[in-house]
Amino acid sequence: MESNRLRIDSVDLSKILSKEDFSSIPIKKFKKGNLEYEDGSLTLYVFKNGKAKASIFEDGEEFILYFLQKNNIIIPETSCAIEFTEDSEVYLINAEKFATLFSYKEFSNSVIRSLKHRAELERNIIKNLVFKSCKKKVASFFIDIAKTQNNIINDKYCINIDLSVKVLSSFIGSKRQTVSTIINELKKEKIIEKIDKNKYIINDMQKLDSLE
Repeated sequence: MESNRLRIDSVDLSKILSKEDFSSIPIKKFKKGNLEYEDGSLTLYVFKNGKAKASIFEDGEEFILYFLQKNNIIIPETSCAIEFTEDSEVYLINAEKFATLFSYKEFSNSVIRSLKHRAELERNIIKNLVFKSCKKKVASFFIDIAKTQNNIINDKYCINIDLSVKVLSSFIGSKRQTVSTIINELKKEKIIEKIDKNKYIINDMQKLDSLE
């Protein structure tokens, strides 16, 4: 499955490391609503379970970089907050332990690949913010979530968007009212159709993809 900001690539430590090394990695528990920032140490976080979002804040506004779940990795840094949206457990790999684990070829390849992909995602975020209209960003979000969930019924994508308009707006970097207006326009034009709470059918994927 192609990874994106909704479902980033993952690293399953249990399949990469020896049983001894895997069991030696400390686990930290977080409660829903906890915020985590860089604490001065260089630590790799690997999600054992739970969910979170990585966000940046400016003048009281939030921009969501991507969502995190089981086997996702992130290195906390000063400009980015990790907010846990579910009770979670996270493996913490400090710099000293990281050096030891890097002797595992699959571990080093997986981590480097994941961090490279994260850099590519963040460059795409910048391009979207600079060059895409709000309508195009909303359309791209619907397309990404359709491809991520890959739920096709009668040749049409059926998607579940378990996000409020406020969270969606923070994810694509636009005002809530503007996003709400665009979604209503897409429904009026029958490009998308709301069939239940949080559930939509994409009636015309080609037209959705061609929006500017």
